[in-house]
Amino acid sequence: MMQLLAMEWLRFKRNRLNLWVTGLFLSVMLASAAWSGLAAREFRLHGNASPHSVNATSNQAEMHDAPKAAGNASKASAFSASAAAPPLRLPALGGLALSVRQLDFLSTGIKISTRSRHTDGRNSDQLFNPMLHELGMLDFATVFALLTPLMVIALSYGLVQEDRESGVWRLVCTQMSAPWHLVCAALCVRYVVVLLVIVGSSLLALLLDPGASLDSVAYWLGFGGLYALVWFGIAGLFLLLPFSSGASAIGMLGVWLILTFASPALLAWAADRHAPMPSRLDSIIAIRQFQEQNNQQRQVLLADWYSTHPDLKMPQTGKELPREITGLPAGLVLDQQIRPLMYRFDSARKAQFEFLESWSWLSPAMAALQMADRLAGIDAPRYAEYVEAVNRFEDQWRDYFVPKIMTDTTWSDEYSRDQPRFAFAHPADLAACQSLIAGQAALASLLLAVLFGSRRRFAKA
Repeated sequence: MMQLLAMEWLRFKRNRLNLWVTGLFLSVMLASAAWSGLAAREFRLHGNASPHSVNATSNQAEMHDAPKAAGNASKASAFSASAAAPPLRLPALGGLALSVRQLDFLSTGIKISTRSRHTDGRNSDQLFNPMLHELGMLDFATVFALLTPLMVIALSYGLVQEDRESGVWRLVCTQMSAPWHLVCAALCVRYVVVLLVIVGSSLLALLLDPGASLDSVAYWLGFGGLYALVWFGIAGLFLLLPFSSGASAIGMLGVWLILTFASPALLAWAADRHAPMPSRLDSIIAIRQFQEQNNQQRQVLLADWYSTHPDLKMPQTGKELPREITGLPAGLVLDQQIRPLMYRFDSARKAQFEFLESWSWLSPAMAALQMADRLAGIDAPRYAEYVEAVNRFEDQWRDYFVPKIMTDTTWSDEYSRDQPRFAFAHPADLAACQSLIAGQAALASLLLAVLFGSRRRFAKA
């Protein structure tokens, strides 16, 4: 067998078309890896300050808050300190370079305040052209999922069919008792070449990211090897078919289109039926109704708040209370009413993601993207946990700030030291990553078992 492998390697490297195909795909994968790794590095180095650098100033003046009294302008109040609080951030994990572009579609930075963040229409993010944003660079996981099957198809094109068409395969069958050994050696050589391209480009992307972890590298490379093995199993089955090389190539491209595009679309449709996304229009209508009710009950809620906190006294300034005080109890009630409505969307995304994971073996490309999201820490289940943690911390944060705002307490350094600190430590779900790897391993084993069971068919000239 080793002699066959050496002969197939010599045959492979003497074919210039194989070298051109390998070089082309290697160049594209390395370019994507370099871009993704540098983008992840930039996010880790500057992401904590870039999109929300203007929040500290923009949130000091609420959109509908009245100006503060002149007497309070010279002192730092609890309200101004609460408005200057930095946004909370979703910490990225070690595989960020694999799926860095998906961060643009998530609110990884959440600004908490005494007002409901769900009704704040201001947007301090950078402006961008949506069309150019959609047509921009693809992240590494997407390029990997799309191009790896094409590389397998290109390298295995006509591997047996061309010899059949020229009559050479008949001669091979007469001289070898087991022609499938030759096919196996040829596929093994090509698998090693594809695997080297995957390993080299993946290591480049992850090494450029200063936050990459060994777990992410190991899980991604393990998944990448199985992903390539699945497609070589499909290619081997097409070599069995008595078709021409052109027909086999078209058939493999059809399978690639089905597994990469059609299957995820059907699974997404099924996931939407499994966990329907709530109506955004109904949610907006409900929010508007809650706002109207709270505006009408603002004074009542203000009096109720002070009555339930008899140890805290209303500020006696001799003037009308500022709106950040009079509207605060109503705003807290409004936020408690809106939160369940908004969390339904995160819960639906989480349920859909987990549903797709359970059926990801039907679409290897979709499984690759889900693995990248898991390792990057931007998967829907982790994001839902992040939103829950933000909600819990926001309640704790408000319990600290609201009494001081309602009594118009002067802010001091001691209060700054004692205020709550946000911490979200939620590592990657390794069990889910192992499940995705197990799904690809099972699919690859099934394809290789069918191929091995049909190996005698290669002897038919």
